[in-house]
Amino acid sequence: MHALFLIVFSNLLGFGIIIPLLPYYAENFGANPNEVTLLMASYSLMQLIFSPILGRISDIYGRKKILILCLIGSAISYFLLYFATSFGLVLFARSIAGLFASTTAIANAYVTETTSSANRSKGMGLIGAAFGLGLVFGPVIGGYFGGGDIDNINYKMPFIIAIIVAIISFVLAHFILIEPKKRNKQFISINFLDSFKDLINLFKIPALLFLITVSFLVTFSFAGFETTFALWTERAMSWAPKQTGFAFTFTALLAALVQGVFIGKLTKSFGEIKLLITSCFLMLIGLFFITLSIQNLFYLTFSLGILGISVGLGNPSLNSLLSKNLSKNIIGASFGVIQSVGSLARILSPLVAGNLFYFFGINSPYNFGAFLMFICLLIFFYYFFILKKSIKT
Repeated sequence: MHALFLIVFSNLLGFGIIIPLLPYYAENFGANPNEVTLLMASYSLMQLIFSPILGRISDIYGRKKILILCLIGSAISYFLLYFATSFGLVLFARSIAGLFASTTAIANAYVTETTSSANRSKGMGLIGAAFGLGLVFGPVIGGYFGGGDIDNINYKMPFIIAIIVAIISFVLAHFILIEPKKRNKQFISINFLDSFKDLINLFKIPALLFLITVSFLVTFSFAGFETTFALWTERAMSWAPKQTGFAFTFTALLAALVQGVFIGKLTKSFGEIKLLITSCFLMLIGLFFITLSIQNLFYLTFSLGILGISVGLGNPSLNSLLSKNLSKNIIGASFGVIQSVGSLARILSPLVAGNLFYFFGINSPYNFGAFLMFICLLIFFYYFFILKKSIKT
């Protein structure tokens, strides 16, 4: 488990390094806010298509091999970013990154196979902490080497560091990760049709349909924040990548702290359902307060802190609940399908957020995200109090 922690951390460290830079990098090639958000959408579209397929392949050939393949793909995408000479090439590089962006789904499958039901939330929290810590230090590194001068941004050095980190992730996976015992050795055909059949079958299970719906809305809301935040800070706070990177780091640090230190005890005390509801409520508050934060660092710090705690509570709770309600025979494929649903949210959200930002004002994506979280809370109330349904915990 500790080996997987290091691999996920180093992989997300590379991802986090380039996050603060991408909007500025795209604008450097003449992209407008609508086109900038295509970077997230293209990444997520490829993730949507290929996560179930790579997850299915990992069910057959093992988690380690496919995880290594994904890490190699990440390194290639960073090489392409480094040598990009146009926005089209940047878009292509992000599409390649999305094609191989199944590390989280495979890591979740790995945890499911190597932990007991009682320790599942703790295991998911550990992976979530690795994910969060990667996003803590990554934006700091990317922002620092990118610079604090909006008129003189260094793009190349952060990409070089991301390439080095991706190579380190590959080495760690190859030499220290142990393949878990295979639970499904029978042959499973690998094609698009079977992947979408898996998706349909998951939707037929009421508890999973509920959890997937919540996951979609949460991901949609947070992706709108991720996609437009650098554009927002540039206009509302006059920030460059360095300052934006520190802001991302603050949010990710709180998320990692909650997931790595507190989630196990909180789950035992309150249960995953209550933590998930709390997470949605906090995300509503955090997104709303961004709209009050123009040139107000205190409000912005408060909103980013609330968002970090929300993510820290929500991600491991949701993943734990999903894992306990999945078929044990196709864990990798199932998590791949679930990640694809998240990818669909990340395809649609940047397109919606980008248009809202461009046509209706810089605060509109966050108002819309807060509204979706209110809808999410209504869904909780309807499912548990009107329908009186239950979920395996």
